Amino acid sequence: MSHLSIKTLCAAASALSICATAWAQPVPAAAYTHVLPASSVSFSATQMGVPMKGHFKTVTAQIDFMPGDLAKSHVEVAVQSASVDAGSAQTNALLAGADWLAAKADPQARFVSTHFTPDGPGHYWLNGTFSVKGHSQPLRVQVSTHPDGKDLIMDAAFKLDRTAFGLGTGSWADTSVVAAAIAVQVHLVVSPQ
Repeated sequence: MSHLSIKTLCAAASALSICATAWAQPVPAAAYTHVLPASSVSFSATQMGVPMKGHFKTVTAQIDFMPGDLAKSHVEVAVQSASVDAGSAQTNALLAGADWLAAKADPQARFVSTHFTPDGPGHYWLNGTFSVKGHSQPLRVQVSTHPDGKDLIMDAAFKLDRTAFGLGTGSWADTSVVAAAIAVQVHLVVSPQ
C-alpha cells in the first residue's frame, strides 16, 4: 500500500511537472486577418492657410498580421478614390477629378507592405509602396497597435508630399494655394479569423 502511494505520488508529481512546463510555454500570438467595418482612412490638408478635412467612404484591406511572426505579416489597404468625402458635393467632385485623384483613370489609391520592423511593444515600422494616380513611391510609416477585446486596433499617421504623386495639377499646383503636405490617418480594426 505504501509502495502504491509512492508510485501514485510520483505519477502526480510528474503530471504536475508536465502541466507546469506546458503552462510556461508562450501562447502563440493570434493571426489578425479579418478587417472590420469600423476601419477608416481620413486626411487633412491646408488651403490658403485654412485646414480642411475629409475621408474615404469605401476602404478595403487585406491583413495578415502575426505579432509573433512579422516575416509572414502583410498589409494591403486601398481606398476607392471616387468615395472621397470632404463635406460638399462640389469639393468631392473636384477631388475625384483629373487635377487631383483622377478617379476615372485610376480608381484606387493603395498601400502594399513589404515588411514590418519592431519598434518597441505594440509599435512597428511598416515599409511598403504607396500608389495613387499612376504614381508609386516607397513609404515608411509607424504603426501602433493595442488590443480591444479580442480585436486589435492598428493606427498609422503620416504625411504625403502631394507633388510627388501629381495630386493637384493645373491651378492647384501652387503650394501656396494648397500646401504640399497632406496628413493621412489610417485606423484599422482587425480580428482573428
